[in-house]
Amino acid sequence: MQASPVIIEDNAFIGSRCIIVEGARVGKEAVLGANVVITKSTKVIDVTQSEPVEYRGEVPERKVVIPGSYSKKFNSGDYHVPCALIIGERKESTDLKTSLNEVLREFEVTV
Repeated sequence: MQASPVIIEDNAFIGSRCIIVEGARVGKEAVLGANVVITKSTKVIDVTQSEPVEYRGEVPERKVVIPGSYSKKFNSGDYHVPCALIIGERKESTDLKTSLNEVLREFEVTV
């Protein structure tokens, strides 16, 4: 009853060892670096501006994302909690780095 779909839009690049689970959404042409974890409640923080912008469980279109952490206060002390950090926009140079996957798919090469 509580199941939510995982939505990965067209031409998104998902790096190795990424985890994307129930309720997460990855926008069109977004790029997730290795080890990024996105759940419905994951903080996705855009750190490209003077003030951070926070999303929950969603990576906007064409954003480049890496794993990160933020400090959270608990009764027993302050701890670092995993999050995802938006560090920029997809560019032509990003497309070059991800193009090998497209070629492998096009020619149905398995690695």
